[in-house]
Amino acid sequence: MQTMVLWSVTLLFALSLTVCVDAVEQEQSKANTYLIDKWGKFFEFVDFNHDGLLSLEDPKVFEGRYKTRSDLTDKQIKKIIKEMDKLWNVFFFQNKKELSKDDLINMMKQSYESNATALAEKVRVFASDWCNLIDLDGDTFLSKDEFIMNFVAGTHNNTQIDERFFYMYNPVNERFPNDEIVQSFVLFATEPDKSKPDIFLNGINIGV
Repeated sequence: MQTMVLWSVTLLFALSLTVCVDAVEQEQSKANTYLIDKWGKFFEFVDFNHDGLLSLEDPKVFEGRYKTRSDLTDKQIKKIIKEMDKLWNVFFFQNKKELSKDDLINMMKQSYESNATALAEKVRVFASDWCNLIDLDGDTFLSKDEFIMNFVAGTHNNTQIDERFFYMYNPVNERFPNDEIVQSFVLFATEPDKSKPDIFLNGINIGV
């Protein structure tokens, strides 16, 4: 009889512990105001035509700046346009034609609270594909020219601030690995702890 009672108490304790752990994990997956604020800033960052909506008109603004570069071939320009449009359709629109700021925040919030790990991977792929496009010489490093051109194309035209942002990545010989900005963007988009250093957020906050 004592054995049965002991077993019942042990089982009840184990079940209670499991419920508590599940509750903690669920709480940790909730998007806090810090994350939501960052997603709002990201919307403003990629609203290249500043009309308050994300649509395929925004990457057209971005692509238009690359069309003016005399050092790019027609083949390179066509690739940038094709891949950039595809990137926006896959990451942002998902069969929609446009997104408001609230739409983007709700999309990110739903994805984060459903599966934060999966969202981090999606963001990583997005940032990696983006870097591959703006890495014009394909050496897996971003030079200062490539980095600043990306922000100018996105209508972030204060090149002095863009340059300050570039040096936050501690470049060596005026370049740094693509993966460094990829990792910094994943942290920006998915890290809820404001005590952790956030280079991408710092760049936005200085006015990039």
